[in-house]
Amino acid sequence: MFASRCAGITFALACLAGFAATLPALYARPRPAVAVEMQVALPRFVQVLMAAGDRYLAANLAGFRALVASTENMGPENYRIQGIVQSDAAWLNPAHEDNYYIASAILPWNGEVAAAQNVLRAATAARPFDWQPPFYLGFNALHFEKRPAEGAQWLRVAAAHSSDEMTTIQLQQMAASWVATGEDLEFAIRMHRAMARDTQHKAFAAFLEKRAERLENLLVLERAVERYRQRQGSVPQSPQQLLAAGILPALPRDPFGGTYVIDANGRSQAIEPGTPAGRAAATK
Repeated sequence: MFASRCAGITFALACLAGFAATLPALYARPRPAVAVEMQVALPRFVQVLMAAGDRYLAANLAGFRALVASTENMGPENYRIQGIVQSDAAWLNPAHEDNYYIASAILPWNGEVAAAQNVLRAATAARPFDWQPPFYLGFNALHFEKRPAEGAQWLRVAAAHSSDEMTTIQLQQMAASWVATGEDLEFAIRMHRAMARDTQHKAFAAFLEKRAERLENLLVLERAVERYRQRQGSVPQSPQQLLAAGILPALPRDPFGGTYVIDANGRSQAIEPGTPAGRAAATK
């Protein structure tokens, strides 16, 4: 039951992995020269004029240009034009499903992340019933733009767009995981608290509250490490040194039963209980 309900997200991730895996085989096959469709971008008013004034037909034609173009021999300039073509299609008909699928599968992987995000933002606004555009927005923000906090925000939008309960929960869990990898701990804490308030599932809300508590503890340690660095001119090797230096009145307790450590760069980390690293840290 769980597997079937989560099939949508699994399918989306599989599409990304499958697309990447098939690229070498596709590029190895002989292909014709670059299609003329990706050699020029027509002004929007010309596209509408050519479609007899029908903007939706113009969007379909623009989407068809992107669909039939042979990408194997395309260069950066051709992908730039494809980004314009697909952005035009999104302006003409932001709800165009094929357009956002093609944009998410091709554009960001060929240097046109901004164009892909433009198409996906338009689709997200026009398709409030579809969780996939904001999901791909979030993925691109994390993977290509290296902005996990922004990626997590888009995953929350995707969760709100989903009509399936388990898909919503899984997207929320993924958002919590992504935001925890970001550099802004205060933002991560606020995000976890907000998600805990929004969810209707008590067990999941309790889990998010624990995650928020762990992040708060890491923030306390991070600030204590900085004070130690200012006083001593070096970073502490363990949280116990912060206690011995009188910077912390007590060591924070991890809500999951883990152990807090400080790495060589002065970054505080939570080691999960039961792991070899966790057992080693607990004995120190």
